[in-house]
Order: sequence, then structure tokens, then C-alpha cells
Amino acid sequence: MATPQDRAGQTRARIIAAARAALLEGGGDFELSDLARRAGTSVGLPYHRFGSKSGLIASVVEEFYDGLWAAVNLADFTPLDWAERERERLRRLVHHLYAEPLAGLVISTLARDPEVAGVEAARWKGMIEAAARNLAKAQWRGQIAADLDPALTAALINGGVRHAIGHALATRPRRSREAMVEEIWNFISGALRLDAPARSPRRRKSSKEPAK
Repeated sequence: MATPQDRAGQTRARIIAAARAALLEGGGDFELSDLARRAGTSVGLPYHRFGSKSGLIASVVEEFYDGLWAAVNLADFTPLDWAERERERLRRLVHHLYAEPLAGLVISTLARDPEVAGVEAARWKGMIEAAARNLAKAQWRGQIAADLDPALTAALINGGVRHAIGHALATRPRRSREAMVEEIWNFISGALRLDAPARSPRRRKSSKEPAK
């Protein structure tokens, strides 16, 4: 028998799924009466669960980023070469966003809502910080240029990739996945100077490899 917590979780998931469908159908907006009909709830329940319409949309966006993060975490990818792993991460990112119907709305229309913008800012901040740690580790191993600032470089690359994919998603005819991966990887390779010999930074014998 389902517990009250189970039922509450199922109701929450049903409302989020209904909001996602309504956003897609409405081009980034919906009426709460339509949402309630889709979810099989009262009009007031989404307010009760999410605080506001913006809060509900922000929850949809949170779920979107959970899916994106899962798609690019490379937990199942065994090759250790840094460039090979990051190109695969990029490939998964592009393929995931091209296949995700909500991607274009999240990157463009929905980001105009202040509460959604807050979710966006927090998620991209987290991704940039993770990328900076990744770059610092690659520098420690002598795999990329040692004189790059990891945080600045991560911000530049992540911002460029985000806007490039957003542009591609809004363009018709849409550039192919393979072409996007190739063009973005060429940009990343140039920014990181992957074709040039990487000079390992000087470090004391007692220094430790940066954490992930």
C-alpha cells in the first residue's frame, strides 16, 4: 500500500509532467486551469505544492538539468585520455539537447522568468565549477596548457557552448548533431591549445592531484 509520502511524490511528479507537456504545447506558457486538467488535480494544488506558477516552471527546469547532468557524467565511459573523454561528453551533451524537446525553451524563453533564471544561474555555476576542477586536474597531469586560468576558461567554454547550442536549436534547417559536435570541439581544442605540447606546471613532490 502506498504511503502518504509515496502518494505526494506521485502527485508532484504528475504535476511536473503535466507542466512540461503544457509548456511544450504552449510555447513556454500555460494556463493553470489547463494544467490542472492535464494533471487531474484542483487548480489550487499546484500553488500549494510549488508556491507559484514560476515555482512550478522552475521545478520543470530543475528536472531538465537533472537529466542533462545524468547524460554527461561519463560514469560508463572507460577510456582515460582526457581529450577523448571530453569529446565524448560533448557528443552526449549535443545529442541529449537535440533529442530533448524542452531544450530550446529552457535555453531561451523560460530563462526570462526570474525564478527560472535563478535555477539556470545556479545550475550553470555548478557546471562551470565542475569544468574548472576538470581543467585543473588535466593541467596537473600535463594534458592541457598550464598557463590557462581554469575558472575563466571553464566559464568561457561553457558559455560559448550553451549559446552555440541554443542558436542551433532555434535555426532552421538545424545543423546536424555531428556537425555541431565537430564545430564545438574545434572551438574547445583551439581554446585549450590541444594541438600544442602541454607544459606541466611545477609542483612540489608533496602536492596532491586536484579533487574532481
